Amino acid sequence: MSRSLLFCFLFLIFYQESFSQVTFPLRVSDDKRYLVDKNNKPFPILGRTAWFIISQPEEGYKKFIDNTILHGHNAIEFAVITHWPTGNHAPFNGEGEKPFLKTLDGSDWTGKLKYNNIDKESPDLTTPNEKYWRYADKFLAYCQERGLLVFMFSAYVGYEGQEQGWMKELVANGKEKSMSYGAWIANRYKNQKNIVWMLLGDMGRFNEEQRLVEQALIDGLKSVKDQQSVLYTAESHSGENAADNPHFGDEMTLNGVYTWELAIPVPFLARNAFAHEPVMPAFLLEEPYDEEGPDGNKFNPNATQPVRRFQWWGWLSTIGGYIAGNGYVWPFIDPTWQQHLETDGAKDMIILNKFIQSVDWWKLVPSGLNGMKNIIDNPNNKDTSVSYISAAAAKEGSLLVAYIPPAFKGEVKVDLTVLIKPGYAYWFDPTDGRYITIEKSAVSNKGAKSFIPPGKNSKGESDWVLVVSTHRIRK
Repeated sequence: MSRSLLFCFLFLIFYQESFSQVTFPLRVSDDKRYLVDKNNKPFPILGRTAWFIISQPEEGYKKFIDNTILHGHNAIEFAVITHWPTGNHAPFNGEGEKPFLKTLDGSDWTGKLKYNNIDKESPDLTTPNEKYWRYADKFLAYCQERGLLVFMFSAYVGYEGQEQGWMKELVANGKEKSMSYGAWIANRYKNQKNIVWMLLGDMGRFNEEQRLVEQALIDGLKSVKDQQSVLYTAESHSGENAADNPHFGDEMTLNGVYTWELAIPVPFLARNAFAHEPVMPAFLLEEPYDEEGPDGNKFNPNATQPVRRFQWWGWLSTIGGYIAGNGYVWPFIDPTWQQHLETDGAKDMIILNKFIQSVDWWKLVPSGLNGMKNIIDNPNNKDTSVSYISAAAAKEGSLLVAYIPPAFKGEVKVDLTVLIKPGYAYWFDPTDGRYITIEKSAVSNKGAKSFIPPGKNSKGESDWVLVVSTHRIRK
């Protein structure tokens, strides 16, 4: 067995055991910077998108969930009712059941999502199909059993409220029925402990009619007393954090960061999310996906390799965590999705997940924010640049982590006065998990020091992670 395969095997065993120890429900930490479980154990969001997973039969969704856990993820993002025509078999679940029974004119709904008269032919959201929802019950119970947090859209509204989502159906149903649906689904899952409720859905600007029904849905969701899952975030439009949405930002308890493009960079948006007032946990929600760029399905020209840079940037700029996706997996079209579970990008997330769980990540503060010094001693280190070095350090001075992206060239000058005492410096390879000792003895914490990245990593690329710790790291 090769060294990398042995590493992955041991890692997978460790994480299967650690995730089973999560005790739901989660809540916001006392300092409002991250999530903790019922026993106050810090919970990093290590997510994976699974948009159309409800369309898979039980065998299929269990295969994905088990693979997700084996990769060290502890969360997924999905839509409990699906609409987007490019995804698998919308709006049916893995047993071929539709989510609603009747149309607005009282006829039997066939599952049709194109209408001659939507005000009559739209599904009536107050006529749930029990067979469909029993399947969703079983799926959610399996996720909770396996220790997975689920970021769940009750009605993803879709880009500009068009065919990707349910905005037109919400409008056709109107305020009263939209609120009733929200209250119904919240009541059904009031005892489900592992949900984060997802709002909006690739849409950030609403006309008055759209705003009223989305607000009605949210009001319905929040109207049910004694719910176990009470966390809310949103996918707004690209380039806007959930808590900054002008219509619904005040509804959030978690601040999801979403940017699809390089023009509004991940670290810029993520740092704004961390700095948001009032303070709430921030995390990278959506970014360019693996195999979604020129090397994959060509859906997003910004998704150039290595896409792991977006997750490293996002995590170190928010601390709360990240969610990553794959362009071929999320639609869950057979057999394509199963052939893309073990990509290089997926393996990079194994490395990142292990790294995050190996350090006291919840103690970290991003460079220049919340009282932390500017860790990178370089006035040109701008969070709008593709060469931006994202860095964070523990407030009490025990750890420093900096991600050097592929576009950066030259020496990395670091202000080591953020450490409480001299520390041990290492290069960490984000492609195979190796630590390389920079110096055998501890480096001084009395000033700045320059570090030179060691050239190509194991994949022949040039991104590295600098780790300086006040204790030696076991390799």
